[in-house]
This record gives sequence, C-alpha cells and structure tokens, in this order.
Amino acid sequence: MKKIFRRTHDPIWHLQLGVATIIGLQLITAHSFFPANKVILILLEVVLLLALTVLTPDGYHRVSRIRRSIALTLIGIATAANIFSLIILINALITGSSPLDGENLFLNAMTIYTTNIFLFALWYWEMDGGGPDVRLQSLRREDFLFPQIIHKHIAPENWRPGFTDYLYLSATNVTNFASADTLPVTHRAKIMMLVQSLVSVFTVLLVISRAISLMQ
Repeated sequence: MKKIFRRTHDPIWHLQLGVATIIGLQLITAHSFFPANKVILILLEVVLLLALTVLTPDGYHRVSRIRRSIALTLIGIATAANIFSLIILINALITGSSPLDGENLFLNAMTIYTTNIFLFALWYWEMDGGGPDVRLQSLRREDFLFPQIIHKHIAPENWRPGFTDYLYLSATNVTNFASADTLPVTHRAKIMMLVQSLVSVFTVLLVISRAISLMQ
C-alpha cells in the first residue's frame, strides 16, 4: 500500500531562514554597492519579516492574502536591492571607479551571486501554483514540474514541494543555467528562470574578467 504524505504545510521558518540568510549576506556587502542607505534597507526588511511572523503565526494552514502581499513585498525589495548592487558592480568593474581592491570586489560579487540563489528560491516558492498556502489546497496548477510530480512512484501520495526543493532548483539554475531535474511549464516560470540566469551570467563573467585583469 502506498504511503500517504501527511505534511500539512511548509513551516513558516523556511521563509524566515531564507530572508535571514539574505540579510546576513547584505550585511557583509559593501555600502557602496547599495542604491540607498544599507542600514535603512535592512531595517525595512526586518520590519516586514517581523510583520509577516506576527500577522500569520499559523503559517500556511489557510490562504492568506495579507501573508502573500507582505512576503512578495519583502522579496521584491531584496531583489531590487540585489539587482541594483549588480548594476553598481558592473559600473565599478568597467570604469574602475570603485575604491575597493580586487579581493573585496570579488567578495561582493560572490555575495550578490549567493543572494541571487536564495532570492529566487523564495520567488519560486511563492510563485509556484499561487504560493505555499494555495498549493496546500491544490487550487492552482503547478508552474514547475518536479520529478515527484511526473513520476508518481518515487514520492509519497499527495507530495508537495518544499522550500528545499525550490532552493535546489534555484542553485542548479545559476550553476548549470538550466534546472537539473525540474521543468518550468508556465511563461512566468520561464521568465523568472531567465532573469535569474542572466544575473548569474553577468556576475560570473565579471568576476572572471576581473580575475584575469588582476593577473596581468
């Protein structure tokens, strides 16, 4: 008899941990790579994270528009900051205008690259099928086809992807420039993966070009 999958929802701490990791990466990123005051930006993210925790203490047991709006706003702010950081990094590497040395430029490029992984893991998690609370009730079709959905025999019945699945999807997309085992099936999923790949390509290429110039 096939085992029934009994997880009722994704724990709320998955989102909290993802955002906390992003904030940690922002803390070690140089002030000069932020479009605005870094402290104010991080405080805003912390306030939104606390609001999310207070307003939706029960996590994803029910569909909550408030939870989803706050979560998307929080992820959107962090994403905008990371993209601006990449633009500033590109300008610094092309013009040589940054006061930072090669080692610090490399470190900041790596924080932007790693932040990109966690940000899009959160985007995929919130986007797929309308979000974690909607996926729980199977109210929308999937944006991503995971192997466990395609091949029913390798997963318990009623399997649902969790944050770890989206983190793996995000990590493989920036390293392989394609998902390792998961298929995007909607236009918005494909566009999101395209944007993430482009951010990754620009970051990696710039780091390589900088390393070569330092060796010459």
